[in-house]
Amino acid sequence: MKIKIVLLIVISFLINFLEFNNKHRSLSFSSVHAQEENAKRKTKKTGSMSEKVAKKLGVAQELIEEEKLDEGLIELQSILAFKKLSPYERGQVNYFLAYLQYLKEDYKGAIIYYQKVVDDENVPDGLVSASRFTIAQLYFQLEDWKNAIKAVDSILANDSAPRPDLYILKGSALYQQKKYKEMIPIVEQAITLSEERNSFRLEQLHKNVTTSASENRVKYDKDNFDYIVLANQVKNKLKTDLASIRKSSDKYPVIEDAIRGLETDAKNLAIGPTKEQWWLLLRAAYFELEEMGKVKEVLERLVVEWSKKEYWTQLSAFYGQDRQEESQMAAYQTAYHEGFLEKSSEFVQMAQLYLSVEAPYEAAKLLQKAMDEDKLDKEVKNWKLLSQSWFLAQYDDNAILALREAAKLSDDGELDIRLARSLSNIADFNGCVDSAKVAINKGDLKRLDDSYITLGMCQFETAMYDDSKASFASAKIDADARNEVALNECAASEGMNRETLTVTLETQKAFKDMGKEIEGKIISCPTPATVRTVQNWQKFLDKEVERVTLLQNQMKNIEEQLRSGESQALSF
Repeated sequence: MKIKIVLLIVISFLINFLEFNNKHRSLSFSSVHAQEENAKRKTKKTGSMSEKVAKKLGVAQELIEEEKLDEGLIELQSILAFKKLSPYERGQVNYFLAYLQYLKEDYKGAIIYYQKVVDDENVPDGLVSASRFTIAQLYFQLEDWKNAIKAVDSILANDSAPRPDLYILKGSALYQQKKYKEMIPIVEQAITLSEERNSFRLEQLHKNVTTSASENRVKYDKDNFDYIVLANQVKNKLKTDLASIRKSSDKYPVIEDAIRGLETDAKNLAIGPTKEQWWLLLRAAYFELEEMGKVKEVLERLVVEWSKKEYWTQLSAFYGQDRQEESQMAAYQTAYHEGFLEKSSEFVQMAQLYLSVEAPYEAAKLLQKAMDEDKLDKEVKNWKLLSQSWFLAQYDDNAILALREAAKLSDDGELDIRLARSLSNIADFNGCVDSAKVAINKGDLKRLDDSYITLGMCQFETAMYDDSKASFASAKIDADARNEVALNECAASEGMNRETLTVTLETQKAFKDMGKEIEGKIISCPTPATVRTVQNWQKFLDKEVERVTLLQNQMKNIEEQLRSGESQALSF
């Protein structure tokens, strides 16, 4: 059954090949002349087949279809033993023998028989052309690139209207030989040939684009330009014009229609007789030559006609390398909207691109949707990114929910202290206290002094004054330790010991307080900001606690007086 299918495919290919050649030989005067010459030759070559030979070939074909290849071979060889066998009949038998060797995967043997068909002047031209093409394919199958190219060149020399895929076959062989520069014009020739045979359609599309460019005063090099690129340039100008016009204007729908028309023309320009594999061959060659600009151009053509994840993501990467951030985002966004993104890392990449063009709400929506649908890995870094996106979009409640999830998964206290500060910003001071305590208990904090300051501030807001004082005392310990480190580093940078530095700083301060001019170099050592913050809070706390205590005592006295007055009134 398998062989029968293969046989039908080969016969179908032969019919299509003949139809293709017959159709395209009528394209020019030289083609017509070639067709007349072929007709004369066919008159000589085409002969009749005897009933005896026809029956034998029928038997051989049935055996081949039944996968009885050896028996089919014997039957074909018996025909060649006939004493009265016409050249035409011999050519037909050789063609069947070639095909039989092909089925047996004896490609070299098949080439020998196909070559006999080519060399036989009595075989119809259609069969000769098909045999030449098959020889080229078999050499390619054998990875005999040199002979594959030679076989294609032989076809091109004898065919006035060659098939475009002949050039592709030659180009593929050149690619295998790593002759990339030589290959590129061959593949481009196949593309050009295919597009030229669609000339009327292309001519109208070209006219649409150039007319629109002229009407909208878009300048371009008329001797060297790409119609699709020009269409996109005009479209971008129209979009800019559209942004400056009110929707109520009569021009608005006209420009919208023009944009849609250009998008359609650009798409139709890319959709043509060419095949995806041809462009992939070009892409591979340009990549090997490290001509990345050309690789990008090929990808821009591929995505229009063959919208695939691979092409959109690669194109986005190229735009990123060229610092075309908006185009990079747009290409990846298309992949997202087309449903191509599947991996967690791909959703993260899309979100980061949104953030790069200052679209945090879009990033947050995408990540939240992916998280809710279990398409995004529920790990710390992804929850952090989601939280960051919501914060930037100014959706604090959503951001805190995501940050809380990230903090739960984190081993250190950094995210918990960040959560505490976020809760403080929305006046959830009890939540702030709880999260700050968790952060300090987890440890591994970058700034322990800052963490205790956050805890102390939130404790103060909840009237936990003693706890707040204790937190600021702990903050002071770490802040003072950091200050000591800073002073030691300052002394070392000034070439002094700590004692000398301390005396110098105190002297400078005394002179400054007295308004005297400081002689020599003025030394300034940076002090951690938390040192002053802790000092200010401790002073404030002492005064505030004193004020609150005073108020509480006054309230207590008032309450006692009221109770005493009520008691006297009752006694009276």
